[in-house]
Amino acid sequence: MITSVFGKSKPINFILCIGILLVYFVMHLFSGDKMLVSELLSLEVPVLLLLLFSLFVMNFIVKKNDLTQQNDFALLIATIFIGLFPSIFENIKIVCIYLLLLFAFRRIITLGSLRSVKQKIFDASLFVSTAVLFDSWIVVYFILIYVGILAYVSNDYKNWLVPIVGSTVVFSLYIVYLYLTQQDIFTNPLFQFDLKIDYSIKNYRRIALHLVITLLFSINFVIFFLKYKTYSSQKKISFLLSKMLFFIGITYVLFAKNITHNTELLLLFPLAIFMANLLENIENKRISDILLLLLMIVSFLFNIYPK
Repeated sequence: MITSVFGKSKPINFILCIGILLVYFVMHLFSGDKMLVSELLSLEVPVLLLLLFSLFVMNFIVKKNDLTQQNDFALLIATIFIGLFPSIFENIKIVCIYLLLLFAFRRIITLGSLRSVKQKIFDASLFVSTAVLFDSWIVVYFILIYVGILAYVSNDYKNWLVPIVGSTVVFSLYIVYLYLTQQDIFTNPLFQFDLKIDYSIKNYRRIALHLVITLLFSINFVIFFLKYKTYSSQKKISFLLSKMLFFIGITYVLFAKNITHNTELLLLFPLAIFMANLLENIENKRISDILLLLLMIVSFLFNIYPK
């Protein structure tokens, strides 16, 4: 049933996903000992709006670049995965980072058109650099920009210099801001890197989530190689970029600072694509329905029992 509804791309599916996300939000508001005061809503409603906007952006990228077939599986899975992070509505920081990286990925993946190449690279650099201001470890996502350059426009050496220019603009403005507000530049958290892997083996829920993520990615990786020869060159590059986005995200999850929570949200976009591709390759729709139903049940359980 779920497969038949989201197996075709229809506007109603986006409305259904909005409804699911609103249910998660309401469950979050009434979980624990929260009081529905204006201060709480003023902090968490903006996060809800940003998440809704992120679904729109993600869906636009997927449809515009043919990352899946003509269906809304990626949209549904992205919505369900948001439900796996019950406290996401309290963490506007990671949601802002996620949106900025989505914008950057959109600019990178459109380099294949070979139009306005330097502008797109510059824009992607601005988005990633702005995200770095939230957490210095986001700097690892510059790798994605250079992979995009290597895949699409490596013949012009000037393209390799554009990310440096873009990041210099953002960081220079930030340093000026620190100077004007009389803050110490050298002790600023932005310029400090902790190489210690931040991973707790006591957080069983997080470990279970990571095992599910690893399993889904492994299955998709096998399918990708089995069907590699059937893909067009453009689609091969698109899948390469999405997989790089996943691996870079894993690096960030391992090294992210303690003040950044729900870092797995940055894996949402590539995971949604992987899972959508997996569902497309399952001929028995009952199996697809069971997988989606199980994911939805788990996501709702995570919200019913947030701790």
